[in-house]
Amino acid sequence: MMHISEMYGIDIYSENARYVGKVNDIILNLETGKIVRLTTEPLRSVSKEKAKAVLKEKSVLYKNVAAVGDIVILGAASAAYEGEEEQPKASSYARRRSLLGRTR
Repeated sequence: MMHISEMYGIDIYSENARYVGKVNDIILNLETGKIVRLTTEPLRSVSKEKAKAVLKEKSVLYKNVAAVGDIVILGAASAAYEGEEEQPKASSYARRRSLLGRTR
């Protein structure tokens, strides 16, 4: 079993072995305790507009992750980046922000 803190910096690849990026931040649903998204750019210390752009253009839904080990592999049904679906609301961003820091 892998701890969330071990996921930071892991390479993300599509099902076609295309490099997507490195896990930079992990977004959790605080009510369920589940991972919602992996971002390839930081969300800390950025404006609300930049955070929205990162969530839309530089993140992947965790439900589209097929496997996590030495790398993250996305499933066949997922696009590299997916925009609006399950995107956290701007108001919930501040509550989740405290969980986005690296713990290594």
